[in-house]
Amino acid sequence: MKEFKDKVAVITGAASGIGYAIAERSLKEGMKVVLADIEEIALLQAETELRGNGGEVMAVLTDVTKIDSLEALAQTTIDKFGEINLLCNNAGVGFYMNSTTYSWESPLVDWKWILDVNLWGVINGLHVFVPIMLNQDIDCHIVNTASIAGLIPPILGTCIYGVTKHAVVALSESLRNEFNQIGTKIKISVLCPGLVNTKLATSERNRPKDVNFEAKQNKVFEIILKAAHKGLDTGMSPEKLSEILFNALRSDMFYILPHTGLAWKKFVTNRMNDIIEAFKENKAIQKK
Repeated sequence: MKEFKDKVAVITGAASGIGYAIAERSLKEGMKVVLADIEEIALLQAETELRGNGGEVMAVLTDVTKIDSLEALAQTTIDKFGEINLLCNNAGVGFYMNSTTYSWESPLVDWKWILDVNLWGVINGLHVFVPIMLNQDIDCHIVNTASIAGLIPPILGTCIYGVTKHAVVALSESLRNEFNQIGTKIKISVLCPGLVNTKLATSERNRPKDVNFEAKQNKVFEIILKAAHKGLDTGMSPEKLSEILFNALRSDMFYILPHTGLAWKKFVTNRMNDIIEAFKENKAIQKK
């Protein structure tokens, strides 16, 4: 997508952080913006703030874990603006101090909640919006927010989060191949940021009451996660990330990697090298 003026953007998780910054940037690009989030007060505040900057903004209370909520979001957008040009499946939750356990010790309710938001939220968004975009037969773009965590082995204490982000990357890769096969005008990107200064570390505020639990603690994991949380506080600004995102969209980039430092590249390279080395090792034992 080269031009954004007068196009329509739908952004989930738009009340704060990356989603808010994408919405703000979309307005600067001259787009009409639909904000979707589960936090009603924060969502309405975001709508008020962004509307004050000029442009057309509409807020729709949305729970991405529920398909009927995504269907209502899509219909409301079509009723208001007539079409959808940019979909950002951005809503997500992070890793927390009360789920710092080994993967087999993590309560199933925790697995379900994080999978429901981070993975099923994307699946639901695609299930609802892709058919609409296909029927429109116009230039459209989908951005699925994953993480650099979707490209490297999960950090200790972040297993569930890492699993969801790897799945979002794989889902996006599959969609790219499918879109290329059918020759659609829809483009897709997967956004894989590193540490960004957002409220990811306080995702507990949106945890449903029936998903609370007394988790077994792992002191080593807690030290690691505290360092990660500190890294978020000093991470890239969401505004800078949104600038990078739109530059990437203009170039139809698939893998969008806002953090290109050598440390992140090394993490990804080490994982790829491990896989390549495993091919060599397996070939060797098969000759015996």
